[in-house]
Amino acid sequence: MAPKTPIKLRAISPRYNRKRWRHFLSQDKDGILHIEGVSVHELQKRYGTPLYVFVEEEIRYRLKKFRSAFNYPKFKPQYACKCNSNLEVLRIVREEGFEFDASSVGEIILGLLADFEPDQITFTNLYKTEQDIFFAATVGVKAITVDSTEELAKVITVATRQRKEIPIMLRVNPMIQEGRFSTKTQKYGIPYDYMRKAIDTAVDCSYIRLRGFHYHGSYAHSHRGYYIAAKKLMKLIKHANERNVTIEMVDLGGGFPPEAPKVYRPGKYFEPEEFGPDFVKFFTGLFDKAGLQLPTLIFEPGKSIVATAGVGIIKVIAIKNLGKKMVVITDSSTYSMFPDILVSHASYDILPATDMNLRRTHKYEIVGATCDCIDVIEDYEKLPVLEENDLLAIMDCGAYSYVMGSNFNNIKRPPIVMIHADGSTKLIRRRDRYSDLFDPELDVLKMADPYELKKYYNLTRINLERLWAGSDAGNGRKGKKGRK
Repeated sequence: MAPKTPIKLRAISPRYNRKRWRHFLSQDKDGILHIEGVSVHELQKRYGTPLYVFVEEEIRYRLKKFRSAFNYPKFKPQYACKCNSNLEVLRIVREEGFEFDASSVGEIILGLLADFEPDQITFTNLYKTEQDIFFAATVGVKAITVDSTEELAKVITVATRQRKEIPIMLRVNPMIQEGRFSTKTQKYGIPYDYMRKAIDTAVDCSYIRLRGFHYHGSYAHSHRGYYIAAKKLMKLIKHANERNVTIEMVDLGGGFPPEAPKVYRPGKYFEPEEFGPDFVKFFTGLFDKAGLQLPTLIFEPGKSIVATAGVGIIKVIAIKNLGKKMVVITDSSTYSMFPDILVSHASYDILPATDMNLRRTHKYEIVGATCDCIDVIEDYEKLPVLEENDLLAIMDCGAYSYVMGSNFNNIKRPPIVMIHADGSTKLIRRRDRYSDLFDPELDVLKMADPYELKKYYNLTRINLERLWAGSDAGNGRKGKKGRK
């Protein structure tokens, strides 16, 4: 969609504004919300609702900000693909100089599809089959992160059978207790006390190349854990050096909080620049003191990069007065669009995208349209008076949204639109089709008795998708242009 002739826009009302949105959100005189200069009504007209909008410049801003915070000669940040694996997002990540953290074979394939080189990809997950290990080694990933002593034995088996060197990192559980944060009960990594034996086992196999160590940083509300982990890893690096192995890489994982405190409660945000310079000084000091060569330093930010770049545009389809509360039913769902509400008890800022001029005067329960009582987007949200066909903007939903969404109730998942700084837009994932939902089962059922599939063939003949589009129901394309 080509950019339109600019209209006069201004900053959104202070009652709704947040610092993190100021450079891409605005509104017109009628109070209609604009994203990078494009009104939500234009987006609705073009793509329907519900839909996700990703803001390209916000993603690039976060990537640049993170990179610049670490003035380290061998810094190789990796993007944690699991939080948002859209190929267009991955292209942006690659262009900004990040490498790629894959937590499955499927994500390795995604990285290759996004034009990452194999040696820019690390394979880091909890469990791998021998087939997974063979695939990653054959593709030529930078390193396979080994999560347990049992998995190390499996990697050695594959490497020996293939007579091929496999590069690995050993994932360490440093058994950290820092306030409420603890790794002691986490499922990740080899317990610290077992690590020296694991190092010796890896070094003793001629087909294993021990390249480094990995620590699974996750949901960090303080940066102190990274310091403690680095200090404990240093002892293991010295042990490896005693075995004549130079550690090439230290990966301290991700877990960096997004600048969206309402999303990940009780999150405590810290800026990369509050952490990076001091940590680099500390980290280099450890190696200088030990007289060891500096390794490549890796961090794996994910949600802190993309969370604030995501906006969900949803439509009010009904309002119910239940006496003690007003319930707003939307064409969206926590299942298909905002699953982190169910999984992590996330909470999102909600903007009245149809009229940003109005004050928050009424309390609503905002719900999805599925047949499930826990499908509640927000159970107590103060907003202006709402009407059917009004649009709502669900902010900061760029991470762990689409990737965890489902087709519960056989509802189609929404499309994703990338919006650029010049106001042009690009569809980067289409809306689900009904065939996407049913084909995995129909492919099997087609082998059954044709008589049993009579209704299926009748439905196919009349073309379900065309029938649905012709009804103009439920596709979000008839939102009203403004208030009466």
